[in-house]
Formats: sequence, C-alpha cells, structure tokens
Amino acid sequence: MTQQQIRQLLKNPENMTPLEQAEVGRMKQAYFSAVAQETEAYISAKEAYDDAKEFMDVQDPGEREVLMQLLKNMRDCEANMVIIATELETHFGISG
Repeated sequence: MTQQQIRQLLKNPENMTPLEQAEVGRMKQAYFSAVAQETEAYISAKEAYDDAKEFMDVQDPGEREVLMQLLKNMRDCEANMVIIATELETHFGISG
C-alpha cells in the first residue's frame, strides 16, 4: 500500500475494510515503536553527554574529543526528535 493510499484511507476511516483497519493499526504500532526507540536513544545520549561533561576535563585533548563526539551524538538525536515531532503533528495530530 502506498503512502498516498494510506493517507486517503486515514481521511475516511469509516470506509476501511477490517483488513485495511488492521494494516493501518500495524503501521501505527510499528511507527510508535520506532518513536519510543528514538526517544530512548535521545535520553541515553543526553545523559551520557551530561555525565561526561561533569567529570571530564575539556582542557585535555583526548577527553575534549570524547565530549565533542558525545555532543554530536546528542545533537543528532535531537534532530531526529524534531523530525519525529513534526511527523506526529502532521500525521497523527499530536503536538507538544
């Protein structure tokens, strides 16, 4: 089923067959599972960065490099969360 077909179905859910309803339900379940995994990854990355920032010496080149990598990981996860938030609002009407 294409995205356009799914969007059309979601506009008129009362017109869905039981099989289509089940397919949409499975799709939503998979999507929200991915959202939970991305959220968990962001929380872990943020905690790792915050903990390291507290104990590492930014004057030490090796430790600074580790901090910069942890910061990059956290920023990448933040970018993913922004994408997810936009998708949740666009496709499911969920906003924060």
